[in-house]
Amino acid sequence: MNKSEVLDHFREIFWDAFHRPDLKTDRYYQLWHRLEHISDLLAGPMFSVFEKGEYDYVFQDKNRFPNMHSADDFMDWCMEKINHYQEALIAEVPNNEPEKKDQQLLSYQTEVMMQLAEMAYFLKTSENL
Repeated sequence: MNKSEVLDHFREIFWDAFHRPDLKTDRYYQLWHRLEHISDLLAGPMFSVFEKGEYDYVFQDKNRFPNMHSADDFMDWCMEKINHYQEALIAEVPNNEPEKKDQQLLSYQTEVMMQLAEMAYFLKTSENL
């Protein structure tokens, strides 16, 4: 895919990762709520890609992103956040079918977050191509 196609696909799937999920169980709603700060952290730079096609502000905002100097730093930061989210999700073992479906929904959102991070990385590293 070229940059334009990647950005189009990014925009198509963005909301799948960052919309409020329609969870059916209180247990997984509480888990989502506890993890929402991670989603919010990721949503900022990802929304910048959605809107502007780039996330360069993270390299200039040293108060919020003091260790962000390159696309590799950005990807490492995303991976750390997504892995933490995913580990917390995996640690919750569903007790019934509605909980299993809620876990699958949150797992899907996590997978989309990863796809978005990879696409954002691609967009940044292919800027000069």
